[in-house]
Amino acid sequence: MIATPQWYALYLRSRYEKKVNMELEKKNVETFLPLIEEVHIWSDRKKKVMEPLFRGYVFVKTDLRDKETILMTDGVVRFVGINYKPSWIPELQIDWLRRIVAESMDVQREQYLEVGGQVRVIAGPLIGVEGIVRRLHGISRVVISITAIEQSVSIQVPAELLEILHTSKG
Repeated sequence: MIATPQWYALYLRSRYEKKVNMELEKKNVETFLPLIEEVHIWSDRKKKVMEPLFRGYVFVKTDLRDKETILMTDGVVRFVGINYKPSWIPELQIDWLRRIVAESMDVQREQYLEVGGQVRVIAGPLIGVEGIVRRLHGISRVVISITAIEQSVSIQVPAELLEILHTSKG
């Protein structure tokens, strides 16, 4: 019986995201490193740079037969999981992340959230993306949480494009 490849998160040494991603691609491992544009300011200049959305993580799609090859890659610390067993990430969540970084110019890192009003985007390029609604200065943002790595991101979505799935109890 052949195991179906699943998405997993790798925890990395600090600032090794791009290097690990490149090395794994050379080893023919399917990877995903979501990047966002940030403006870095130095005393003499400003520069736009592409930075990892989730610092310290890279996603890989594998059936785990190449687990040792992946773990031997310079900068990889471990697979993210419970009791030394890698925890897989639903393909749907990886798809949401791909669409968010491709379609949204206003992605922000967020504190990981587990509770709140759950919503689904009902129109536009992010249709079907589910998350938790949050308001900041009167602007609706949808927070998408990746449970396996306890990380969250948010995107601005007009309220009329959101469908309430569950209301928060509190």
